[in-house]
Amino acid sequence: MSDPISSPALIPPAMPLPRLVERSYLWAIAALGGLATGALMVFAVATQSGADAERIAGGSSYAETLVSALAVAQARRTQ
Repeated sequence: MSDPISSPALIPPAMPLPRLVERSYLWAIAALGGLATGALMVFAVATQSGADAERIAGGSSYAETLVSALAVAQARRTQ
């Protein structure tokens, strides 16, 4: 007696996606995430008080700006 669960008639064959479609989808999701992160960063800087906004935006690179924003946020939590 055969096992009915392993019957090929009950399991439809999966249609594999081409690798290009998979990679395109992942790149699109990553790009949207990056844009959302950038928009949130701009919003966070824009909503700071004048002195904090100038100090945060004063960095010349993205890394300096990010570290400054995190330092300001941490300083506010500890006060």
